[in-house]
Amino acid sequence: MRITMSMIMKKYATSLNSSLDELNKASDREISQRRYDTASEDPFSAAKAARLRMEYAYNNSYQSEVGDAKDQMDTVHSTIQSIVKVLSEASSGSCLGAINGTNNADDRKIYAEKIRGLQKTILTSLNTKFGDKYIFGGAETENPPFSVGANGNLLYRGIDVNTGKIEAGSTLSYNGAQITLGDSNFNGYKIQVTTADGVTPSISADATNKILTVNLPTGAKNSDVLAALKANPSLTSTDGTVTYNLSKVSLSGDQNRPVDTGVQTETATDTIGLDGLQKLADEQVFSNIGLGLRVNTGAGANESAITEQSVFNIAVPGISVIGFGTVDGSGTGMSNNIYNLMGQIADQLEGKNGYTYSIDTIQPYLDQFTQQQNKVISKMTETDCSFTFLTTTQTNLEDLGDRILEKDDNTEFIDFTDAWINYSMQAFAYNAALKIGNQILQPTFLDFMK
Repeated sequence: MRITMSMIMKKYATSLNSSLDELNKASDREISQRRYDTASEDPFSAAKAARLRMEYAYNNSYQSEVGDAKDQMDTVHSTIQSIVKVLSEASSGSCLGAINGTNNADDRKIYAEKIRGLQKTILTSLNTKFGDKYIFGGAETENPPFSVGANGNLLYRGIDVNTGKIEAGSTLSYNGAQITLGDSNFNGYKIQVTTADGVTPSISADATNKILTVNLPTGAKNSDVLAALKANPSLTSTDGTVTYNLSKVSLSGDQNRPVDTGVQTETATDTIGLDGLQKLADEQVFSNIGLGLRVNTGAGANESAITEQSVFNIAVPGISVIGFGTVDGSGTGMSNNIYNLMGQIADQLEGKNGYTYSIDTIQPYLDQFTQQQNKVISKMTETDCSFTFLTTTQTNLEDLGDRILEKDDNTEFIDFTDAWINYSMQAFAYNAALKIGNQILQPTFLDFMK
């Protein structure tokens, strides 16, 4: 086969262009230091880098969650610490520590006034906010969790912390809202909403089956349920046996949600009892901080239930800090709530609300105060441990984020020295190709290639 100069020039030009292309790529690598420009150049590295970038994004999200939880827990710890200081002042030798059998009426009045002043300080602390959230509200953080009821007892979200009685009266949940009927005669009742075209809003109470029926026009909302109830401040049951007072009815929650006619509501009640208070004290709000979020998948387990060990609980219900219920469970005995207990001690010192002062009568209350004070201190220690845990977790996440970035850099980028050496080698190869071509090809062609 005859090899012509044209064939040599064509083959040489192809090889030279290929060498120039490799030189340009090496130049780009040296400048950008990227291992590849498109995923097709290195599919394995591209896939690994995508996974690492996703891990880094998750890590940043976890760090943000931990940071918020840490700041909130720091506020919780500081607030409980301030409550502990107030309790220490109350138990000091200038107040409860000074109570004995020789105190006269003036001394006792001074102690009582100081106790009531310290109560107000504790109440203020219990309604502390972190950002736009009340930190001791449990799962309900939009409104101040604590207030004082008509009888002077502390209320948690409108519920007496001694008895579990709802201050506003008979209450039930309906369709994303909380309806307060007020009148305790509604205890045990359910609400049934019906709708039809052109219906005039009306309500009726079936005292036998304990159903409060609300008739509304088609397209009604929760707010229309409230309006219908308010339009009948005095309601008599269909059999005429009971008259209900709806003058204080209210609805909180989603006012604009369309009514649900498919089911009756839960049963209305004016008390949640000690069991209900315990549930409020155990409320949890989970935050995903990178512990490996999991749900229960065992046989018979609720698949929607989150495994608690895989998340962090940021809720601190106030009654889990200062207690609830009474020692004898009667609702009127010695309180397990330190705020109410301080009020009972002040009442005894002043001889109010049926109390007559004697050192023998008041001593059990002083002992109970010490026990409840220790429980608050224990809660303070618990929140400090939670803060320490979050601090450690945040440090670990930051270190992990740095390692992920390092892996990503090693996957997507090359060392500058390696890139420079590769570029130098490609430049040498290209120049060598030009030199060889100078010896076998016509000068005019080489001049063109230069």
